[in-house]
Amino acid sequence: MRILTFEFQGAQHGWTLEPMELDGFNLLVGVSGAGKTRIVRAIERVCAVALGSKEAEESIEAIRGSSFAIRFEHDGLTYRWEAELEPHVGRGSEDSGGLLSAEPPLIRTERISQGERTIVDRTPERFLLDGREIPKLDRATSAIAVLKEDAVVEPLYVAFSRSIFQALDTFPPFGIRRDPSFHKQRQIYNSASDVGARLSLALHSKAELLQELFPEAFAEIKEAYQDAFPTIEDIKVIHQNFPAFKDGEGYLVYLAVKESGVDEWIAFADMSSGMQRYLYFLVHLSFAPPGTVVLIDELESSLGVNCLPAVTRFLLSRAPDLQFILTSHHPYIIEQIPPTHWKIVTRKGSRVRVLDADTIPAMAEDRSHLDRFTRLINLPEYEHGVQG
Repeated sequence: MRILTFEFQGAQHGWTLEPMELDGFNLLVGVSGAGKTRIVRAIERVCAVALGSKEAEESIEAIRGSSFAIRFEHDGLTYRWEAELEPHVGRGSEDSGGLLSAEPPLIRTERISQGERTIVDRTPERFLLDGREIPKLDRATSAIAVLKEDAVVEPLYVAFSRSIFQALDTFPPFGIRRDPSFHKQRQIYNSASDVGARLSLALHSKAELLQELFPEAFAEIKEAYQDAFPTIEDIKVIHQNFPAFKDGEGYLVYLAVKESGVDEWIAFADMSSGMQRYLYFLVHLSFAPPGTVVLIDELESSLGVNCLPAVTRFLLSRAPDLQFILTSHHPYIIEQIPPTHWKIVTRKGSRVRVLDADTIPAMAEDRSHLDRFTRLINLPEYEHGVQG
């Protein structure tokens, strides 16, 4: 999937994102408070509505009362999905909200089209699927989720479920308990790309599969990691018997690194947050399937200056296949990413606009990245990015 345009009308204080265009690689820049993080969260939450998963209930409830429209490409076709969500009965907001017993169903209206063809037209009174009226289905779930097994709607569910990457904000625990039966599942993977396509696979599990089934792919990750951290001599997934398993079966699996001058292997849980974060990026994104949408808020978070160059180079190297929607305040990151990828976020009151940097005359001239960064922070659109 590749998102082409996105617009959002929030329930809280009328927060509105005017229609924004998205490219293959998007770096959202702007002063604090302009709305960069809200844009990323809104996209994540809309995707959660599409899939309707129980794990994402909190994200879904957080945008009750909102409306949105998202246009995207998938398998050579262009779709548009727009919906209006029922508001909370009681007091609520976009940033917090629990399911109340008296809450109405989630979906008020919903429309899905592919080109000129209307696939779904849904209101509280009727439900049209491909022009045919069908029994009204549960409005607690999006049409994409409730009709995911229908041949007409299935491609949309596949697009959202396989193409949105949302697991970059929370690091995994020390390790993962592996049951012996896990070995039987390995036969389903014929390539490193098959492993990468399992976006929900936990970090340690994905690394284990790459190391044992596709060592050349794992070696690529190791080489890229050593580029950022030259003192790292080796990376491996460790299998360890764990006495706490009362049934006596299974073992613990975790990533670890060997650093020069240090005798013991350093477990993932004991690494610095920057080392964890970059290793997380490498394992999950190196073999992610084309069309994956990667959402990262504050890219520089937890990353030291020493590894920012390697991280930036790695993400740009994956840009032809993956769609990136990133935010950052860090001068180095902004300088190193070509200005053609900059999206300047501005806000006036509760209305947010996103401008392509190359549409601003002062940014369109052929200059060095550093000079363009200097011009960026002096632009009225940037300097006065938040207005009452």
